[in-house]
Amino acid sequence: MDELSVEIAGLRSAVVTRDRDVLDVVRDRYKGFLSPGTPDWRIEIDLRQAAGHRSDGDVLVSRDGERARFVIKRWDFVGTADLAERRASATFAGANEYSIDSFLRILYSLALVEAHGLVVHAASLIRNGRAHLFSGPSGAGKTTLARLSPDATLLSDELSIVRLADGRARCHGTPFWGELARAGQDRAAPLRGICFLHHGSRHAVEAITPRRALERLLPNVLFFARDPELTGRVLEIAADLVESVPCFDLSFRLDPGFWEVIDRA
Repeated sequence: MDELSVEIAGLRSAVVTRDRDVLDVVRDRYKGFLSPGTPDWRIEIDLRQAAGHRSDGDVLVSRDGERARFVIKRWDFVGTADLAERRASATFAGANEYSIDSFLRILYSLALVEAHGLVVHAASLIRNGRAHLFSGPSGAGKTTLARLSPDATLLSDELSIVRLADGRARCHGTPFWGELARAGQDRAAPLRGICFLHHGSRHAVEAITPRRALERLLPNVLFFARDPELTGRVLEIAADLVESVPCFDLSFRLDPGFWEVIDRA
C-alpha cells in the first residue's frame, strides 16, 4: 500500500491505495495541499468495481447502524466514513479525478463537523489580511467576483471552509474549485464578514440580521447526511457563524468597485 497525505483546513488525511493511478491523481489535483506528518484521517481507496452504486447522480449519505459510521453512495463510487475512528474507504470504477474530488468534498463536510467547521458554496478571498466569504448558488457570481479581484489571495471560487474557535471564525483555502478551474491557496485568515451575492446595476451592501443571514446561508452549506443529530450540529455551527461576523446582501456589477462599498460597510 502506498500513501500521500493531503491537508485541507487543518485536517490532514492519509490517502492509502494499491493503485498508482490514484496516487497520480491525488498528487496532481492536490499538489498545493500535500502535507507530510501524522494524519488525522485515513482514507483507503480501491478501484475495483463495487455493487451498490446508485444509477442516478444523487448523493446518498446515511448512518450505517453504528452512531458514527456512515455509508456514502453516488453513481460512480461507494464508501464509508467512521467519524469516531476517523477512517474512510471508497471504491471507484476508475481513477477519475472528479469522482475522487467529489468523495473528498463529501467526506470533509462530515469530518469538519467535529472541528466546528462547514463547507460552504462560496468564493473566499483574503484582502488586507482578512478573509471575505461570498456565498450564493450557481450563477450568483462567485467565480466572476474572484476574477474581478486579481489583487486578493484566492482561497476558493466555489467551496470554502470556515472553522470557528472561541467565537472567532477563520476561512481556509481549499483545492475544491469551480469554473475558475484553479485551486485556492493553502492559507487561512480571520473572517471579516459574509456577503450574499446577487447581480445588480450598482454596487451596494445592506447589513442583514443573523436570523436572515442564517436563512440565506443554510441552502449553501454542503451537507448530504440524512441524519437528524448530525444535521442539528451543522445548524448550530451555522448559527454560531452568522452571530460571529457581520453579514450583508451584496449587489454588484461587473467591475471591481464592489470592494469600495465592502470596505465602507
